[in-house]
Amino acid sequence: MRLVIFSGTSEGHALCRFLSARGARAAVYVATAYGQQVLEPMEGISVHTGRLDTGEMAAALDADTLVIDATHPYAAVVSENLRAACGQTGAAYERLIRPALDADGVQTVPDTAAAVAWLNANGQSALLTTGSKELAAYTAVERYQERLFPRVLPSAEVLRTCEQLGFPGAHIIAMQGPFSHELNAALLRQTGARVLVTKDTGASGGFAEKLSAAREVGVAVLCIARPRAEQGKTLGEMQDYLTDTLGLHEPARAPLRFPLFVSLVGKRCVVFGAGKIAARRAGVLRRFGAAVRVIAPESRSDLSPDECRGYEKSDLTGAFLAVAATDDHAVNRRISEDCAAQGIPCSVADCAARSSFFFPAVCEGRGLVAGVVSDGREHTAAAAAAKRIRAALEELDGAD
Repeated sequence: MRLVIFSGTSEGHALCRFLSARGARAAVYVATAYGQQVLEPMEGISVHTGRLDTGEMAAALDADTLVIDATHPYAAVVSENLRAACGQTGAAYERLIRPALDADGVQTVPDTAAAVAWLNANGQSALLTTGSKELAAYTAVERYQERLFPRVLPSAEVLRTCEQLGFPGAHIIAMQGPFSHELNAALLRQTGARVLVTKDTGASGGFAEKLSAAREVGVAVLCIARPRAEQGKTLGEMQDYLTDTLGLHEPARAPLRFPLFVSLVGKRCVVFGAGKIAARRAGVLRRFGAAVRVIAPESRSDLSPDECRGYEKSDLTGAFLAVAATDDHAVNRRISEDCAAQGIPCSVADCAARSSFFFPAVCEGRGLVAGVVSDGREHTAAAAAAKRIRAALEELDGAD
């Protein structure tokens, strides 16, 4: 049986990693070049780029194909076309769903047109976090150039669309998620928006972080409802289903990493990113005497960068090691590739396979240092082990 995945979501991405690790092969279809860019190369996973209509989908399928629809919950037309293509060819169809979240105190409207009408009646400024596909519809909002702040993907195509629609550059926020509670709140405060326009993108789509930020800042939330209630399998259920259907086996454990303890005193270490992971790792490196330089495109409450800008290859000059912990998978991948070319050890926060060294959970006490890492999968076990080791070191300190 041939496996075909129509992706474009974090769940689809995670499913590809799951399959690749177990030796499965799959053809993955994504709509845009940006979607291909953020999907790191994986053994057994071939990626095809471009939007397909029903006929083109059908041409890629046959009766011996199992199709996994891992497209976005708001991409209803794509799912309808895919179901139709499966019906024409006899291919089996399974839907990978992203569960909706409960959202109290949210104003819900059925579609984008209703959101535009609501904004016209409301009259206040708004942060748009609904993407760029329906951005043209928001030009019907009165004084939209003054009132609306669209947050969109940082691709040249999307930025051209924003410019053509008349959105001023000072109002366009071009960033790749995921977005933390803190960053959402900072953007609401920076723009002065009194309304956050969103979709129920579920837990993996950052919906909860948007709601909590809006509550903290005290702004209204306008949520466009999902096109329809869907039946299907969650990521865990889909993984179990494919394990049974395809006869998958658990992957062999990765070779254990050798615990090399080296002095970092005065060594140049570069941390890319300013979120919680970057902040933790920069703090540990500094505690061990490293000369840490933090580079990130924005300042956050967790960490203020030494240079507020994006990554440049020259940032690695003279580096003893690097940490790639940005919010952009493609940037992290580029950092890891540049580090590999220069022989610089690199820890990649969102991809263990791209890390030439694993950043450990550090345990200290009584002049002793222990570092705990997993094989890249057992993160919970590593955290639990580190907690017990720290407790044991504290007992030694208290024994005097």
